[in-house]
Amino acid sequence: MVEYEYDLLCKLVAIDTNSTLRKNYDEITNLLLEEANTAGLTAEKIVDEKGIPHVLISPPNAPKKTKRVIFLTHYDVVAAGEGWDFDPFKPFIKNGKLFGRGAADDKSSIAATLAALKWAFEEKIPIKIDPVLVVAGGEETGEAESFLKKIEGDLCIVLDSNCEGLSIGASGIARLNVKVFGKQTHSAYPFMGKNSIYEASKIISFIQKVAKDMEENVLSRFCASTHYERVPRRISITRISSGVAANIVPAECDLLIDIRTIPEEKAEEAADKLKKMIEEYAKSNSIKIDIQIKSLMNGWYTTDENIINKFKEILEKILGSKVKVVADLGGTDGVFLIDRMPVIQFGTCRDENNIHGKNEFVYLEDIKKVKIFVEKVIALGL
Repeated sequence: MVEYEYDLLCKLVAIDTNSTLRKNYDEITNLLLEEANTAGLTAEKIVDEKGIPHVLISPPNAPKKTKRVIFLTHYDVVAAGEGWDFDPFKPFIKNGKLFGRGAADDKSSIAATLAALKWAFEEKIPIKIDPVLVVAGGEETGEAESFLKKIEGDLCIVLDSNCEGLSIGASGIARLNVKVFGKQTHSAYPFMGKNSIYEASKIISFIQKVAKDMEENVLSRFCASTHYERVPRRISITRISSGVAANIVPAECDLLIDIRTIPEEKAEEAADKLKKMIEEYAKSNSIKIDIQIKSLMNGWYTTDENIINKFKEILEKILGSKVKVVADLGGTDGVFLIDRMPVIQFGTCRDENNIHGKNEFVYLEDIKKVKIFVEKVIALGL
């Protein structure tokens, strides 16, 4: 017999909720309302000013004069892309894994938390907190911000993180658009122009060196959730575009630079520093450029030691081993709640889950861990 959370996760994964297209948002939120109502839970659908629906689910017997704990998840997913070995929206279970787009990021945490709330209500477990499962849309595109800034509570647990540690913060994000200028000419007469791609390649080499230096020397005081010992500042060129025809030397080449900051620094300051470094390099090498700073999101971290220690203890009992306190390498929606409540993070994600890649999957045992974690929080309180 397939357990409730696995069956529900299959239903959720089968719905393609592509964030770029806002695909099937109503279908999945209506399914969540139906599941919650069938389980005897209270559910509410909220459509924000952008037209994005979100769902709030809570047990009807939760005490209202106690601490309100937000369990934050999201239903939207990145596009499946190509190269899958199977249909990404026909989920299946094999060798202790459940496969499909969104299986790990982040529909498994929706299923695990809803299953935990269902269990607590059906078994009449004394609930020590006022738990609210928030299932947001638009997380992958940053469009959940206005909705999440209206959420109130005493603690937020973002269930969209690594399952091997307790995350208490996340990196920030900044992006630079760098336009490199040359002089357009016919490709048969390259000596009459200046190839902007060649000029851009010099900028690229410079950024690569800067990125390596910062990754080694600009370090957070927080341990990294994976790979690094401590969270470093990371810089990547993620997009290059140029050219209008095969026989034209291009006059412009555009670079998109993605900066992942350490949790302690302001994203705008990190972006401005890199901007000035590139401008100085370009000036000294007679390269004409224009740089615009875009898409800023600060890093963040929780300072409440009592909360950190309590949840570290809970996780150590569940996992049966010492738990490292870490900060996420990526940005999370915790940034939209940290100004008014402590935020911690846990989830079903591991490096090998292929989130945002082909053949995404989640370990069934990790879904179970999140379910048990939510059950413990509900029963123990704060």
